Amino acid sequence: MQHLKRVALAACLACGAAYGQEPTGTAVEYFNPALGHYFMTAEPAEMASVESGGAGPGWTRTGGEFGVFRGASDAAGLAPVCRFYGTPGVGPNSHFYTADAAECDAVKKSTGWTYEGIAFYIAAPQAGACATATTPVYRSYNNGYVRNDSNHRFTVDATVFAHSAAFGYQQEGVVMCAPLSGADKRADAVRLLRQAAFGPTEAEVARVASMGPAAWIDEQLAMQGTAYPQYPWTPTNRPTSCVDDRTPPLTATSFCARDNYTLFPLQVQFFRNALARPDQLRGRVAFALSQVFVTSGVSNARNYAMREYQQLLADHAFGNYHDLLLAVTLSPNMGDYLDMANNNKASAAANTQPNENYGREILQLFSVGTVLLNADGTPMLDASGKAMPTYDQDVIEGFAHVFTGWTYAPVAGTASRNNNPKNYLGTMVAVPANHDFSGKPLLSGIWAAGNLSMEDDLAFAHQNIVDHANVGPFIGKQLIQKLVTSDPTPGYVARVTAAWNNNGAGQRGDLKAVIRAILLDPEARGARKIDPGYGKLVEPAVYLASLARATNAASDGIYLRAQSSSLSQNVFYAPSVFNFYSPDYQVPGTKLNGPEFQLLTSATAISRANVANALLFSNGIAPDSTVYGATGTQLDLSPYTAVAADAGTLADRINTYLLAGAMPSAMRSAIVTAVNAVPANDPTGRARTALYLAFSSPQYQVQR
Repeated sequence: MQHLKRVALAACLACGAAYGQEPTGTAVEYFNPALGHYFMTAEPAEMASVESGGAGPGWTRTGGEFGVFRGASDAAGLAPVCRFYGTPGVGPNSHFYTADAAECDAVKKSTGWTYEGIAFYIAAPQAGACATATTPVYRSYNNGYVRNDSNHRFTVDATVFAHSAAFGYQQEGVVMCAPLSGADKRADAVRLLRQAAFGPTEAEVARVASMGPAAWIDEQLAMQGTAYPQYPWTPTNRPTSCVDDRTPPLTATSFCARDNYTLFPLQVQFFRNALARPDQLRGRVAFALSQVFVTSGVSNARNYAMREYQQLLADHAFGNYHDLLLAVTLSPNMGDYLDMANNNKASAAANTQPNENYGREILQLFSVGTVLLNADGTPMLDASGKAMPTYDQDVIEGFAHVFTGWTYAPVAGTASRNNNPKNYLGTMVAVPANHDFSGKPLLSGIWAAGNLSMEDDLAFAHQNIVDHANVGPFIGKQLIQKLVTSDPTPGYVARVTAAWNNNGAGQRGDLKAVIRAILLDPEARGARKIDPGYGKLVEPAVYLASLARATNAASDGIYLRAQSSSLSQNVFYAPSVFNFYSPDYQVPGTKLNGPEFQLLTSATAISRANVANALLFSNGIAPDSTVYGATGTQLDLSPYTAVAADAGTLADRINTYLLAGAMPSAMRSAIVTAVNAVPANDPTGRARTALYLAFSSPQYQVQR
């Protein structure tokens, strides 16, 4: 049996010839719940027979399929796929397929199997790996030999394969390499742009399909970052002269209070950037990091302060975790939010102890979590089956003492004091008189020596955190959840942890390597995702941005900002340090993690549909009269109105660019019916109708 970890490279390693030819056939998978069997065929006539009951009742398509070649000369280097059926009265009521010549010869000699001929042609893997422009076909076996009920499942969905062991299947690894069609490549391009960008555009889908996911990711990782504008420094307390003045004519300074003492300008710029920034991957990763290393406008709504913090996250998004964590620790915004700024050593005279807030949260939320983890993200258990804590109260207190003696940088033009007033520019500065120089207990039973300099004390403590084995699975899993899928398999987490622990050059915490591992993992890539637990509900801010990008919107970001707030995600205003939702939140009625579902209520579900309706059926969102320079939001539906005369073609275009080719046939029929109810001489109305049904559908709102 080959473990998935061994075959993880199969999706991206090149060995042998790469296929540029389109497949000339399709293998389709069926399942019969009464029999508990899977069946696969590439013969159209046999498909028609199965679907009309010719193979008996109960057979339905699973959604699984992959490309094949019908003829031996359709491409170079093809292997024939032998097809067998259990010999009646002797073997199982099941079919078996193999592209391995030796295995084919061996099965032919078995009395329990009858050879039925060549089913199709396909590439065989070499050393468990598949060539470029092909995708692995995984085989699992139900261990039914002892009851003469053998059945095999063949799938290109790595998550389905990973989950097969939980259903009693033996994982037999990669047994074929299926060619990727142009439609397959476009589907995976759409999927990648939903994971790694703020949504696909038709132009970017074409680029990704042409250059391939790995090249696009590398291009993004090398791209210069988009910076937020600099906003003016403001004093801690709003001056009485800083008010919102609605008196016309409006000027750039009319709304002083809103534009300086709320996050309105930064939020608006976030949405503008989400739509237009070329460095889409950096933007998505920075947004994910902002929901791990949380600070919030709830407690500090000074616009310039949050700008500095969010820019810090973007600047470190592709760097090393150690540097990111240290920058977060010394951020004055974080120092204010979690009480590290002006956190002084213990004072017997004042009967005070160092504040434990940041010492607790850097461990609980920003690095290692509360229980010891295996590399695959599952909790380590003691002899009694209980999870084991990562640290205790003494360790929290140890870190609290490490984080003493840091204060805000002095405001320009003022003298520095032991406890400086709030200032969110630059990094916090050391005040040795306020620092505890004694030894301190840290993670893993390690002690920080006494009398280290403040800088060395801080560096030692951070290295102690970074070196802990929990960091890779704890942070890596959250990044998988925020980019790809809410309930990743342990194998997926373990592969990302391996990249975290070693980027190939012996370096831990290389975020570029981690992001690459997340996005190029076999469970992230692929033309078809049919595992029922795969994917994630798109959070409100990303949902709105992706809707706008899909319709070529030009927007000043104002309407999108307001609607995101109405959908329970007021960007940069997380209700607490625990973010808008918990990474451990389970979808009600299931055992599946679905963090973003914590924001989905009956009210917000309806609101999502209403927002889509308002954007699509209005003639643009008018500029906000209270915002100087506002331009509103306008959609460009021309790619859809151009094909709206034919309802089927319109539905197919939406399927390609919005749903990654996964539109169910019933959904397509519903869209076609609805579009045909709109007069043929109203292409805009027809396009709006189809797009509304797509954007408000679960198939679009759950990213798969």
